[in-house]
Amino acid sequence: MTTILNPTLANRLGTVRKCRLFAPSRNVHVIYLALFLLFTGAANAFDSGSNGSYGALNVTANTVIPLPPDGILHCTTITVAAGSNLSFIPNADNTPVYLLATGDVNIAGRINVSGGNPVGKRGGIGGPGGFGGGQGGPNPGDGYGPGGGKGGWGAYSNPPAGIKNLGAGGFGTVGNSLSSGVVSSVYGNSILIPLVGGSGGGGSNDINPTHYLGGGGGGGALLIASNTRIALSNNDALSAQGGFGGQDSSIGGGSGGAIRLIAPVVSGNETIHVQGNWGGGFGRIRVDALTNGLILNGPSAAYATFGANLVVFPPNLPEIRITQAAGKTIPLDQKEPVFVLLPPGSPATQTVQVQVKNFNGIVPLSAVVTPESGAKSLYDFQIDNTNGQPTSGTVQVQIPAGVSTRLDVWSR
Repeated sequence: MTTILNPTLANRLGTVRKCRLFAPSRNVHVIYLALFLLFTGAANAFDSGSNGSYGALNVTANTVIPLPPDGILHCTTITVAAGSNLSFIPNADNTPVYLLATGDVNIAGRINVSGGNPVGKRGGIGGPGGFGGGQGGPNPGDGYGPGGGKGGWGAYSNPPAGIKNLGAGGFGTVGNSLSSGVVSSVYGNSILIPLVGGSGGGGSNDINPTHYLGGGGGGGALLIASNTRIALSNNDALSAQGGFGGQDSSIGGGSGGAIRLIAPVVSGNETIHVQGNWGGGFGRIRVDALTNGLILNGPSAAYATFGANLVVFPPNLPEIRITQAAGKTIPLDQKEPVFVLLPPGSPATQTVQVQVKNFNGIVPLSAVVTPESGAKSLYDFQIDNTNGQPTSGTVQVQIPAGVSTRLDVWSR
């Protein structure tokens, strides 16, 4: 039995604006791929940031929680009982999941932010904070996200020479591809600041239309922080895996996502899952504790790092926003992804305006144009943000007419 908690209860947390800076996007068009200055918390007074307004989160059966707008659950304690599974409905911002507690966190069951599997030619959705898979079809789409896999011909039949290029998503490691030399990108950093999820696999083409299949969704992003301790006792407690691809058991899947644990004491003997599926790359694990008693097992353990950076939300994080695209103004508080659908016959060359702040230097950027059908394109540019105040710049991109197209801007 699955319980869906009342959205009103989940949403009573309100909005903590500084936490928005951690979302892979405010309106899913921002990813901060820079290494930021770290601030070390006081060893004997760590504050997870929870105000306790959610109360005790006690999960005793399979439970689905709709995420509040900022993705944060301000708990007193968190308990996931053995045999129980906790998962989440993503919010409009597609933020990561932040589980903050003033007291102990005990997980004997499972918390799952994995990416979804494709449904026919529709790509699988990303886990919260992750990115979706590309659409399948005669002109297949690339996977979404900085490490999205390339759409292309699959493995069921022999494609024309030289174009067998279906690929899986990457994040901490690259995803596999059916073409030599065609690989997805690695992005982010090992300390998981900022926190971001995995990328989707490419959609597939084929001689047989029944094999027009979508790519797998990227694994989501999960942060758990406690003022006191985090104890994992399930040996399978946390999962941010990529979704399966649509083609076969070797390609087209999403990458794994991200899991970060922060507390004075972290303990357990665990297999934490951040692997991709069907060729998807691995995600990342980060554990920050003053006393680390966590032993990691399984293939994802190789992609974990450990430290004592007891900081959940560093202040004054750099920020990137799309403010105008193809003549349309994008409100600064827009929560939805930035999509453009140009009428047939429209000029392909369009202007995208971008605002940055808190970088305090020259910001190298890439505008990424990802159509629903066809390959994505990248356009490099830069903005001078030496003074750190909101600064704008523009870039010319090519957007196909008559095709729903997503725009992202990422730092390089």
